[in-house]
Amino acid sequence: MNAFVEELHARGLIYQNSPGIEAAFEAGSTMYLGYDPTGPDLHIGHLLGITFLKRALQYGQRVIVLVGGGTAMIGDPGGKDAERPILPREVIEENKSKLKEQFSRFFEFDDDRVRMVDNADWLEQVRLIDFLREAGKYMSINSMLDKDSVSSRITREEGISYAEFSYQLLQSYDFMELYKRYGCTVQVGGSDQWGNIIQGVELIRKRLGTQVYALSFPLIVNPKTGRKYGKTESGEGIWLNAEKTHPYALYQFLLNAEDEIAPLLMKFYSFKPVTEIEECIGRWSGAKHERLLQKELAHEVTALVHGEGAARQAAEVASLLFARRGAELTAENVEFIRTALPHARLSAGEPFNPAQALVATGLAASMGEARRLVQQNGITVEELHDAYLIRKGKKDYALVTRD
Repeated sequence: MNAFVEELHARGLIYQNSPGIEAAFEAGSTMYLGYDPTGPDLHIGHLLGITFLKRALQYGQRVIVLVGGGTAMIGDPGGKDAERPILPREVIEENKSKLKEQFSRFFEFDDDRVRMVDNADWLEQVRLIDFLREAGKYMSINSMLDKDSVSSRITREEGISYAEFSYQLLQSYDFMELYKRYGCTVQVGGSDQWGNIIQGVELIRKRLGTQVYALSFPLIVNPKTGRKYGKTESGEGIWLNAEKTHPYALYQFLLNAEDEIAPLLMKFYSFKPVTEIEECIGRWSGAKHERLLQKELAHEVTALVHGEGAARQAAEVASLLFARRGAELTAENVEFIRTALPHARLSAGEPFNPAQALVATGLAASMGEARRLVQQNGITVEELHDAYLIRKGKKDYALVTRD
């Protein structure tokens, strides 16, 4: 078996694949993964595709990150119950710029082994008649109607527009264009994209008489909620942008991963050898309360996204807070978590009032609740480095700093 395919199987990263995928992953072959700029930021779900491409590079593949400036003008109907709103062109352009900046933190684009392309470069240039002759002629309505993203919408009152219906045709055209321009022979994506991906394989076979390949990796699903993995219990998304999700918040999110999903996340996201991961799982299984596996996962992913320094800081702060040794936090620690924890400010000379601080930081919903917590010793307050660290219960922390 091809070494890369064997690695993917060992990590559970192959959900579906077209026949002959082993031959497609010979060293030097080219694959692509597409992202539509319907939003300005990447989230932890996107990180699975990023790590997939980084693994491919380790095994000598070439990779293409496609930012879908053209397809974003239409919108993928997959996973939606109703028509997506049409984004203004200027919003798409701004999103593209921000996404390209974020991808550049994970890849060094050299226009050889790693390149970034935008499908607007060809989709906005192709003429309608040429597009229908080159792509539409070779894809049957029957196969397009069979796709879940289409069939589920047709049965609803809202229906599906011709624009969104054509999305899979546009994505197939992308694959063909990347094959012709860069010799790309494999498209990869999440399992929810399988229908669109396999259509591209068929288009290239019918139009060009060439065999190309498809592979999907599984979506990560929270075992408790059944929802796609990547949101807190309150529904807040976990982003790879430090301005939206602080490195400490990312670390904590992974540190709190349920035992049922932690081994899977480790195999999906970690770059440690599978044998080393299995050994770690074995040690963790005997003492799950110590959260060894979650600690390894949280450190490695935080380091990948934000750097080793941020991962070390997050681990140090988490360890001290968990052990209730907040007084040992350094001034550097306090500055690091200042924007990660619920936070309020005191003006110069303003006295610290615990009840007011609870309300200001959101640890209490009202002054009445705040006063009860204070009177019943439901909180602890530690003064350190011109700041006040407040703990409510076992895990809820807030920080009050002075201007």
